[in-house]
Amino acid sequence: MLLDGANALIYGGGGVVGSRLAVALARDGARVHLAGRSRTKMQHVVDIIRADGGHAEAAVIDVLDEVDVDEYVDVVAACSGSIDVSIDVIISGRASRATPSEASARRLDRTEVADLERPVLDALRAHFITARAAARHMVCQHSGLILVPRCLPTAGDAGLDASSLASVVIDRLAAQLAGDLVGTGVRVTAVDTDPTSADETARRLVAAASDGDT
Repeated sequence: MLLDGANALIYGGGGVVGSRLAVALARDGARVHLAGRSRTKMQHVVDIIRADGGHAEAAVIDVLDEVDVDEYVDVVAACSGSIDVSIDVIISGRASRATPSEASARRLDRTEVADLERPVLDALRAHFITARAAARHMVCQHSGLILVPRCLPTAGDAGLDASSLASVVIDRLAAQLAGDLVGTGVRVTAVDTDPTSADETARRLVAAASDGDT
């Protein structure tokens, strides 16, 4: 996908990964729309992009609120003319790399149901809501790309790791969304993230958005 002039939505644009991703996409010519909870952090990113000659805007959005997300995407589409790329990096990439003591604290007999299910349900909800909001416009355009970052477990993972479980669920969601949108012109692509490097994760996402080699 050529990013020049493309409208890219980045949920979590004020975060460590999202900010790097936003700057990189803007430098590749995309019109960046940041969404997240911290206006201060997002405004800092917006200022960097604008100072570099790029286009960026920011809005405070609750990614778990479907009405909030739907209204936000509708406004961006109406004002900008299209939704070309959608990426949610708010919850993805939060996979924990526990120390032995931390893993022990999450042992089965010491874990509450809510501690295990909340990250999984939140990730599923956030990715579904943001993908659906984008797809409603992309299907009408017959084009668009939904990128789904995922953080896969490593060989050293131990104990109950809700983030790893969430990544498996999101991976399956991405595959199902891709199959559901076949023939519409909308692509859904899962991108492996690097939990040790925000810069590398951003690079992989930009490469995927540009149809590069991830």
